[in-house]
Amino acid sequence: MDLLSDILFSAGWKNDLLSKGQIFDSFGFHFPCEKSGGFHVVTQGSCYARIGNKLISLKKGDLLFITRGIHHELLSDPKAKVVTIERFLNEKNNQKKDQIPVTTFVSVRYEVPIGPVHPLLMELPDFIYIPYESIQKHHSLENFIQILSKELELNLGTDLIVQRLTDIMLYYMIRIWLQQEENSPSGWIKAFHDKTVLYALEKLHNVYAKDWTIESLAKETGVSRANLANKFRDVLGIPPMEYLAKLRMEKAKQLFQKGNMGLEEIAQNVGYASAFSFSKAYKRIFGNSPSREWKRVI
Repeated sequence: MDLLSDILFSAGWKNDLLSKGQIFDSFGFHFPCEKSGGFHVVTQGSCYARIGNKLISLKKGDLLFITRGIHHELLSDPKAKVVTIERFLNEKNNQKKDQIPVTTFVSVRYEVPIGPVHPLLMELPDFIYIPYESIQKHHSLENFIQILSKELELNLGTDLIVQRLTDIMLYYMIRIWLQQEENSPSGWIKAFHDKTVLYALEKLHNVYAKDWTIESLAKETGVSRANLANKFRDVLGIPPMEYLAKLRMEKAKQLFQKGNMGLEEIAQNVGYASAFSFSKAYKRIFGNSPSREWKRVI
């Protein structure tokens, strides 16, 4: 699994398809996002997104991802009456369908679980907006927009198909945004543009249970130990082995959430010889025992 896929998968976002299909009347609805993000794609017609005092015109093929905690509205026009999402969905079901639709769009909510958030996701802007016209011809994202549009046009798009398509499109949106942010001086955005750090991170994420040392990771990456350590410190502000320890603990927490493993088995699955050695490392970094902290958060 590539690094971005692993980060997004580990984030544990739960998607909730709010609306899909054609809208035949003037509309406006409020999208609450205290603990969630919103993803919208227009497949026919046009509409507007209002984020605070900012108004964004959305046309066919345009994509908008509200990353987290930002209330916003979708409207057929800037002066449209705004109602709650629940009322909008009820009124949408009662619309007359003997006219040309105002627009066709898909809206998905991504619930963010309680607990630590990966640093990359904290570096995301309040929203990512990608106009269709900015997408390179024959880019995979363009293909998925066209597939989604066709599904909705034929009214054959099941919720499962639509949700999977929008998940893939969201992945591409974040990847395009990362490519556009290549001049970031440090942090996780920078890590995706530093080939040495990125390669080392993908090695650690793919085989985090391996008995890594700074020497073996440097050899695997093809640089000296000092070079690798300096790059990690400059880009991420953390030594490679400390990053590995935190990665293992996050993976262990995911195993704990599944509820079918004891601490001893979990510790061995993430590269520790025993639950004792894992708990000792966890307490050294976070100041608390893993079982006590996880049970309080989950």
